[in-house]
Amino acid sequence: MVVLSVVLLVVLIAIDQITKALVNTYLSVGEIGYSFSIGNFDVFSITHVRNSGAAWSILEGKTYFLIAVAFAAIIIAFYFIFRGKIKSSVGIISLIMIISGGIGNLIDRIRLGEVIDFIKTDFITFPVFNFADICVVIGAIIFCLWVIISDIKERRKKGKCFK
Repeated sequence: MVVLSVVLLVVLIAIDQITKALVNTYLSVGEIGYSFSIGNFDVFSITHVRNSGAAWSILEGKTYFLIAVAFAAIIIAFYFIFRGKIKSSVGIISLIMIISGGIGNLIDRIRLGEVIDFIKTDFITFPVFNFADICVVIGAIIFCLWVIISDIKERRKKGKCFK
């Protein structure tokens, strides 16, 4: 599982950094490079945006704080994986997704002082995001569901939960 985890980690970080490099190379900040629509309904666009904060630009300009928080979260997640605290492949993969997203955005913050975002949802008002953000969110959702389902299974075994 360790080898698979490392491979998944490297692949996800590579996808994040390659997509950001392409956006940075071919689009100026604020420029829209691609727009996907279904009929007259705009779905999403590739729009080059820079964000010195976190989601919704909260903590904007607090780069060192965001670097410290990301670094701490990555270390804690690695600890849980490599100390054997998480034995389930679902739990490990979800943490690897969170770590890869954290590292992808951490690279940007250290290198640029801000994060390159480029996926803009046009059908709702939502912050522009990137592949690393997708990894973090999906990983966190899977991890939370895994924890809840694991807890329910454990309670059922002990007879402390409805069947």
